[in-house]
Amino acid sequence: MTVDHSKAADGLTALTFLNDAEARTVEAIAERIIPDGGDGAGAASAGVVYYIDRSIGGVSTHLQHVYRTGLRALDRYCLNERSAAYIGLTADDQDGVIRHFLGPEQTEVGTTPQLFGDEEGERDDADLPILRRLFAVVREHTIEGFFCDPVYGGNRDAIGWKLVGFPGAYWGYTAQQMGPGFDGRSLPIKTLSDLRAQLQSLPDNSTFTSNQES
Repeated sequence: MTVDHSKAADGLTALTFLNDAEARTVEAIAERIIPDGGDGAGAASAGVVYYIDRSIGGVSTHLQHVYRTGLRALDRYCLNERSAAYIGLTADDQDGVIRHFLGPEQTEVGTTPQLFGDEEGERDDADLPILRRLFAVVREHTIEGFFCDPVYGGNRDAIGWKLVGFPGAYWGYTAQQMGPGFDGRSLPIKTLSDLRAQLQSLPDNSTFTSNQES
């Protein structure tokens, strides 16, 4: 699934830092990290790219250089190694590039970690460090964006929470709900926006200041 980032219908689909080409590449990487298995539960459907865009435009501004420089380096690498930019590769080839820098999807416990992106003929490539960093950061951000509260731009329609059976944001849980064997999927999913809607109005400021003044 690919989202048309050039046609933002509302604030949830507007980019604040990434340009359209960068967003498409980031979305393609994220979708290979958490792919749609046919049930609509992939990183693209969850709007992970918008979580990433908001993060690097706000709380993670220190990672802007990693994305902007790393994405340019990625296209150079792919054009040199596979004769096409990353976004133009097949899904299998995109997976191959990710595995090259991050390793296989699963690693056996007790095995020695393998160094990736350091093969013969690549040892003098100045882009390799930034590419390793880029893929590590995108993987972390993809997981965050897939399971965050939707208010942060990702986990659209609570896709990630539905996948793992997490009921979302609740004020608290009963002893029965906290007990072993309770199926959290039996609870309706609630987001931070749902909790906020339950408040008719914000408490008066005295609620927060009275104790301090006394």
